[in-house]
Order: sequence, then C-alpha cells, then structure tokens
Amino acid sequence: MTSQSQVERPDLDALFADLAHPNPHLQTQAYLAMVDHWPNESMPRLISLLDQPDVSLRRAAVRGLGAFGATALQPLAELFENSTDGTVRASCVKAYAQIASNYPDQTFSPAAMAVLEKALSDDSPVVSQSAVMALGQVGVQALPLLIQICKGDNIAHVQSAAMALAEIPDPSAEACLREVLADPSTDPLCRQMVEASLGRLESSR
Repeated sequence: MTSQSQVERPDLDALFADLAHPNPHLQTQAYLAMVDHWPNESMPRLISLLDQPDVSLRRAAVRGLGAFGATALQPLAELFENSTDGTVRASCVKAYAQIASNYPDQTFSPAAMAVLEKALSDDSPVVSQSAVMALGQVGVQALPLLIQICKGDNIAHVQSAAMALAEIPDPSAEACLREVLADPSTDPLCRQMVEASLGRLESSR
C-alpha cells in the first residue's frame, strides 16, 4: 500500500528543472524539497552542477548545497581537492559560506577548515577572496585564520577580514583590529576599513 508521504514525494527531475528556472523563489522551493525528500540522490547531482557555464544554475546549486548543512562538507572538500577548475573550487568555497550562514551553530570539520585555509592562497583570486568571505561566515571558529589574514599584506583580504572581525564578539577580534590600526605600515585603505570595523564594534555594544 502506498503511503501518503510517497504519493506527495516530488519528482526529482522536476525539482532539477525548477532549479534551472530563473525565478529564485522556485529555485529555493526546489532545493529545499531535495533536502527533505531526496537528500542522498540530489546532493551528487547538485555537486555535478558546480562546473556549469550557466551562472544562474551554478549559483542555484551552490545555494542548494548550502541547505544540506554539515553533510555537504566532506563531498565539497573532496571536490575542491580534486578539481583543477577555479570556478569549481570557488563554488565549493561559496557553498561553505552558504552552509555557515544557514547553520551558524554547526561546527566545520577539520577537513572543511583545511579547504578554506588552502583556498586563501589559491591561484584564482576569486577562490581566495571567496575563502575570506566564507571564513567571515564561519565566525568564531575561523578567528585564528581571520586574525592572520587581517595582519597580512593582501589589501583585499585585509579589508574583508576586518569586516568579518567586526561581527565576532570576541576580545581577540578587537585586539587584532586595534593592533593593525596602530601599525604605521598598515596600508591607508586597510586603515580606513579597520577604523570603520572598530566603529561598528563599538556601536554594537
């Protein structure tokens, strides 16, 4: 006898057709239904879309993987490590940012954190900048890396790390920002961002 839940289970191919639709609301409904009804079958298909030349579909796949939470960390880590395609590696890192944003209480695995650290020095600037943004979403767990980045000499990374540190309520985040601000060798653009970040920290108290 067929249960009610089986009758209502949406068709997986139809969900992937909706994922390819330009309407973001339809895309969201599609990947949430994948998580609910077809988690084991849909995740590999979503991962296979990360090399898509269609930017809209690729972004939808990234958002979809972000809805899976911690179960997507390892498959994305493996894809990142094995891929020679900068677009794919950037998509993996962006999916990590989505996971961190959707599940702020979930701890990132050591393998996932290793991917983000490795991505910081990726040959592709899109990958490395995406890694800084993802670490900002990870938050407190990424604090040591964010402090290291904020004291580095990649201006774009320093600016992103400073913004991220302003959102982390930890004394070491503020101490890092003050140290960078006090350093006479800090780039003027970075100094401006650090000052703004400290201002945000102070106003949030």
